[in-house]
Amino acid sequence: MTRRAMRWALGVAVVLLALIGVAASATHYLQEPYNLGFLRFPTIVALHVVLGGVYLALAPFQFVKLIRSRHLGYHRWTGRLLVSVGIVLGATALFMGLAIPKGGWPERVVIGFFGTVFLVALLKGFLHIRAGRVAFHREWMIRTFALGLAIATARVIVFPALLITATDPTEELFGTLLAASLAAAFVLNVSVAELWIRATRKSGTPRADGVTAA
Repeated sequence: MTRRAMRWALGVAVVLLALIGVAASATHYLQEPYNLGFLRFPTIVALHVVLGGVYLALAPFQFVKLIRSRHLGYHRWTGRLLVSVGIVLGATALFMGLAIPKGGWPERVVIGFFGTVFLVALLKGFLHIRAGRVAFHREWMIRTFALGLAIATARVIVFPALLITATDPTEELFGTLLAASLAAAFVLNVSVAELWIRATRKSGTPRADGVTAA
């Protein structure tokens, strides 16, 4: 597959997943919560749901080269907004995953680990652009977005898994499948992001370890 074909395939996948995530946020309050723990912390859940939709709606445009080159001011201001939104998203995700997990301790482990990685990647991307290191900024923001998009990927995984395993799953089974789907989604998204970063890294660009890419 050529790089052009890879770019189109990845672009289509990102758009579809972003739409799934935005739709999930928009319809969150039109259905019964799958996790009754959400009812105990409505403000935190609302922040996560609403800002999650905002993040997934705006973030894909940050990676469109035409927008960056012709509307740099928009790119910068939107980037600042998304960093602020991302911090709240990461913090609320950690709280929800650790305090009211549907999948018990496996979900705590998954959300705790990848939620922390999301916040670290977001911070590194922000600090790199503040220091003028555009190439590093691009790579860390790709990783950040891939982690944020994993919640939509998990939905694509968990619902077919539920249909295959049981027509009327128990609470325990649903929680287990949710935790497993989240883990698979995070690993898949990060792996694709890393492959794309390496495939598009320009020759002579330093890597995070200080070594120059050949």
